[in-house]
Amino acid sequence: MREDDRARWTKLVADYESVDLSQREFAQERGISLSNLRYWIYTLRKQSRPLVTEGAERSDQGPDRAAAPEGSRLVPVRVVASAPKARQAAAMPANDGLLELALASGTRIRFPAGTDVMYLRALAASL
Repeated sequence: MREDDRARWTKLVADYESVDLSQREFAQERGISLSNLRYWIYTLRKQSRPLVTEGAERSDQGPDRAAAPEGSRLVPVRVVASAPKARQAAAMPANDGLLELALASGTRIRFPAGTDVMYLRALAASL
């Protein structure tokens, strides 16, 4: 892979993530292949995740992570939805007969009407 290709796709993926378009709309607008866009989104996101140390002993706190480079630090991050609220509301089907549990992360879980409220409360407490 050439370094200039990688730089080009890194910029395109960053541009895609900053606009309120679907992958298909963005690819059509920029005249690029949808499959290539999806490949690079996947590849760049995969490479940006912290690596899990192989063969390391596990602890009760989850998988061991590779040691952070000296001088690195955590910084606050604000996550925003990729689609505007009006677009999300229009895309949501009517939820007749459903109970919806909205998590702080923005994830919504739907259950049939009549689902035990105590079950939902216990589920919400565990998330």
